[in-house]
Amino acid sequence: MVPVNNFGVLLPTRGVLVYAGSGGPRVEQTWQMAETAERAGYDSVWVGDSITSKPRLEPMTAMAAIAARTNRVKVGTAVLLNALRHPVHLAHAAATIDNIAGGRTILGLGAGRGNNQMFVDEHSAVGVPITERASRMEESIRVMRALWTGEPVSNEGEFYPLRNVTLEPSPVQPSIPLWISSNWVRRGLARVAEMGDAWITNVPSVELFEQCWERIEQCAAEAGRDPAGIGRCLYISVNLKDDPGDALMEGDRFMQAYYSVPYDIISKQLLCVFGPPQKCIDAIKAYQSSGADYFIVRFASPDQMGQMARFTEEVLPHVA
Repeated sequence: MVPVNNFGVLLPTRGVLVYAGSGGPRVEQTWQMAETAERAGYDSVWVGDSITSKPRLEPMTAMAAIAARTNRVKVGTAVLLNALRHPVHLAHAAATIDNIAGGRTILGLGAGRGNNQMFVDEHSAVGVPITERASRMEESIRVMRALWTGEPVSNEGEFYPLRNVTLEPSPVQPSIPLWISSNWVRRGLARVAEMGDAWITNVPSVELFEQCWERIEQCAAEAGRDPAGIGRCLYISVNLKDDPGDALMEGDRFMQAYYSVPYDIISKQLLCVFGPPQKCIDAIKAYQSSGADYFIVRFASPDQMGQMARFTEEVLPHVA
């Protein structure tokens, strides 16, 4: 299939645990899906992140395996909570993966949420107060970009003091692209405008997508940056079934298992499109009309391969 430049697939690094049987997670499903996505022409494959709050395969380890098993697709995180990791460790891992991948790595980064005790506990488990997560994230970004130059780095920041630290290997790319996530959060959108190579969002309406982008444009202008250089990526959860009721039922079960939060709450926070292919086509086109130029698709179903096949055949030709 001819490669599609603006669609990627989220791999089931959490799903293999959620739906694991008595024999443990079938981790090979993740590699198989990545290889199939590459053959089908997708531009990228992605892994999610959490350590204790939403258990899954460790993302950097998974990325390295995926990079070694693929040849063309970009390999990214959607999204990595970089405040949970020291930037020297993270920059080293990411640069190594970029060498394995031959320059195909993207790091999607996020600050995460602080609205649930499980997120507070996750940060505490690695010695990071959750109230520091945004400041740590921003300092970490600056440190990683400096380390990837191959030059000695000193940092007088609050969290990661460094003196003449040099990191090898350098990435294959001049610098690994950093796509920064934010929904309608003032500081998050300013962070995208000032520091992001692209913006990742899953806001549940076109109107809110447009409002967020207007805020990014304002912040970029204040920072002296041209927003035209910032990509706009929509993360969309999809369940494709001809019967809308069946799609909603399966998607509902998936989202509740994934987040341990009632679906009626989750669906107000992030974009879920459950139903016939045409409903998905219409939703994607609406966001494209509002400026979205890249899409990461998560299949809200235990049948990951079947959903991807149907999306590839019945949705992608109409929106790519």
